[in-house]
Amino acid sequence: MTSGEVVLQSMWSPAVTAVKAQGIECVYAPLKEGYRAWGGGVGISRSLEGPALDAAYEYLNWMLEGWVGAFLGRQGYYSAAPELSKQYMSPEEWDFWYEGKPAAVDMVDPFGTTLEKAGAVRDGGSFEERMGNVVVWNSTMEEQVYLVQKWNEFIAA
Repeated sequence: MTSGEVVLQSMWSPAVTAVKAQGIECVYAPLKEGYRAWGGGVGISRSLEGPALDAAYEYLNWMLEGWVGAFLGRQGYYSAAPELSKQYMSPEEWDFWYEGKPAAVDMVDPFGTTLEKAGAVRDGGSFEERMGNVVVWNSTMEEQVYLVQKWNEFIAA
């Protein structure tokens, strides 16, 4: 996308923010048919016990307590516990990323690079508008390992 070789492609939110961070116009276009969405989750093995189980719960608590969600939010993703992420975002960031309001100040990515100028509106609107327009949730298909291997061979060629 940044080389100009393509003008339309399927991209995840961090890729869109990376392109915008380079000063290149990039729109995360909401399709009238609806969004394709991915959900990521973390689980605990039932075989864990003792200190390993305690560490797993500590990790889950850290993942959900808000800082990670705010970091991901600045890339366009949402947290499983958005209200906890709010404490790590400025009111202006929350309004832009979650409420779909025009940016009151310049919006930056997690690394401090400007993504959107004040006045910009997030593509697709608010959290409720975007999540209310998901029509398919992707999952990993049986061929995933094979496809990743072939993709890696292709880009290494």
